[in-house]
Amino acid sequence: MKRIIVPVDFSSYSENAFLTALKIAEKVDSSITCVNVVSTPLDWKNLSADRRKNHPEILDMEAEAKDWIKAFVMEHKLGGVPVETVVTVGVPHEMIIELANKQKADMIIIGAYGKEHTNEKFVGSNLQKVLRNADCPVLAVKKVMNGNDLRKMAFASMFNEDSRPAFMKMKPLIKAFHTSVHFLFVNTPHAFVDSGEAMKLMEKYAKGLEDIVIHKHIFNHQESENGIVEFAESNKIGFIGMASNNRKGKSTYQIGTTDTVLYKSDIPVLSVKVD
Repeated sequence: MKRIIVPVDFSSYSENAFLTALKIAEKVDSSITCVNVVSTPLDWKNLSADRRKNHPEILDMEAEAKDWIKAFVMEHKLGGVPVETVVTVGVPHEMIIELANKQKADMIIIGAYGKEHTNEKFVGSNLQKVLRNADCPVLAVKKVMNGNDLRKMAFASMFNEDSRPAFMKMKPLIKAFHTSVHFLFVNTPHAFVDSGEAMKLMEKYAKGLEDIVIHKHIFNHQESENGIVEFAESNKIGFIGMASNNRKGKSTYQIGTTDTVLYKSDIPVLSVKVD
């Protein structure tokens, strides 16, 4: 793991994301790119310098953001982790993903909410779009993760083979922190699978993964999201891993499930899109 992207809007949630990234980067010998996006629907990067002068408010916000992000890193940076600061202008989720692709990021660590958050609001819209479109793993946090949090993960899945590449993208983090992985199959009345069959699916999935510690659980609940949260909270899980996609079928949990789990609990969620 060489590069972690951390979007920062100077909210407490992005601060928690940055502090979590520092903890992970120090362990895996990674560098961090801390990025702030000045939000505008304008195609800023394709505007000429003369045309940009017609938008002095954006130029002012960009200059201000460059000062703020440098001060933010200086205030919070600990240890010897290399941290680069970037300020871009555009649609936030598009700029975050563009930067992650350009830098071949191994992970995006992002706050569950932005600075406009209210207690009644669902998870941030930029986060939802990053979850949907990022090619690398996305770790969404509400709180700062510590070493203990990173040592126990629940991987909630239907354990079909097409989600395996997503799980494999999580493996560098799992290996670095010697994380014990708790395979979690949530059985619901509307999508019930015989317990023996569910266990066989998990056992088959675990083949070839003997280099990590895996525990297997079948958890019965009325619906998947609350089942995942209830299991994780009752078993003191540090973070929840999910392979997510946006198409129909039972091979993975849907993006909506990933969002909802994050909304319903303070437990961080590590999501990887299934191609």
